[in-house]
Amino acid sequence: MTPPNVALYNWIHQAFDFRSRSTRADYWWTRLFVFIVYFALLYTFVAGLGPDKAELLLEWLATQPQSLDDFDIGPLPSLSKFALTAGIVFAILTLIPDISISWRRFQDMGKPGWLHILFLVAGTLIPFSSLIQLVWFIFPGTRGANRYGPDKLSRGPDIF
Repeated sequence: MTPPNVALYNWIHQAFDFRSRSTRADYWWTRLFVFIVYFALLYTFVAGLGPDKAELLLEWLATQPQSLDDFDIGPLPSLSKFALTAGIVFAILTLIPDISISWRRFQDMGKPGWLHILFLVAGTLIPFSSLIQLVWFIFPGTRGANRYGPDKLSRGPDIF
């Protein structure tokens, strides 16, 4: 299994690699990292609001709003602005690495990488269609070499 630090290194350094394969560990370690970063930014955003504005935000979210028209908590505090800006910057910086690792994960399973783009489009049109992709990524890739390269988990030939 790929260690977390190696998976994150590969995620960044293979950002523009759409030809090879990525293991399940490569994919899931990066997903965990992204989740932790977004959770920390969300926590920072809400903590920066303070208890009064955070309560207003939660009450507004509980009404299941369809637009931002009726939402006003006043100006955002500096900490919340920082968290919001950092989240946007993080999303932009990780867009290509996220697309490429999913692309390579499909290729590890012997499927064409462009299926990820299909799932991205379907995810905007059909609710929960992205869950199909996530469940698919739980399963192991093809054993041995496939048309996208050698198996990253193979130990080489057994000689004894």
